[in-house]
Amino acid sequence: MQAAEKRKQEQNNLKSLRITHIIECTYTLFAEKGIDTITMNEIAAQAEIGVASLYRYFSTKDDLSIECATYVWEKEETLFGGTFRTADYALLTGYDQIQALLEIFPKMLRTQGKFFRFIYYFDSYVKRQNVSPEHLSKYEMTIANIKTIVMNALAKGRRDGSVTFNINKNGSLVSATDSELYFTMMHSLFSLAQKLSLSGEMLYMNHEVSSSRQIQLLITILLDSLRRNV
Repeated sequence: MQAAEKRKQEQNNLKSLRITHIIECTYTLFAEKGIDTITMNEIAAQAEIGVASLYRYFSTKDDLSIECATYVWEKEETLFGGTFRTADYALLTGYDQIQALLEIFPKMLRTQGKFFRFIYYFDSYVKRQNVSPEHLSKYEMTIANIKTIVMNALAKGRRDGSVTFNINKNGSLVSATDSELYFTMMHSLFSLAQKLSLSGEMLYMNHEVSSSRQIQLLITILLDSLRRNV
């Protein structure tokens, strides 16, 4: 490699590290305080850079927020996605694959509350800012990786008979598409995890049932709905 090419690669590496640092600082700030009221000046201060430097990397807060959301989803997939790329996972029935996915949520709730809070704030911010779907395409592609894993498990479960419904008791489930099942299951679990990470113990009554118990009960309800009941 020639000296000029080496310098260019070093500059690109340095730029990538700076962008990652900015995103991680932004993530911490947004997860703690929300997004709407945070200014680019505050983000620059959190990242210990000048605001002019921040604008060189991200021209708007919308752009930075979307890059931040994409980054944290990729990070979560890397953290937990390895489970679904193993030989042992491939040998499971479709039902057992779905169970393996859903059982990740209790662990995420214990260790990744920051992630759930941030996504809640991000969704609210994007809605209020009326960000277009086109602007969110990169973010959506990242989430789609998880959808593919679940949809494949549901399809496998239907083929191998491990996911099946009693037409006499579960008529609406029998007619449900895999997409409908995916969105209903994941939105239910994600919404509960967000609620528990944001304000799970805000009221005295919330202490009656632990967060871990609530998430586990919902998982049990969802899993039971995927199996035929005589």
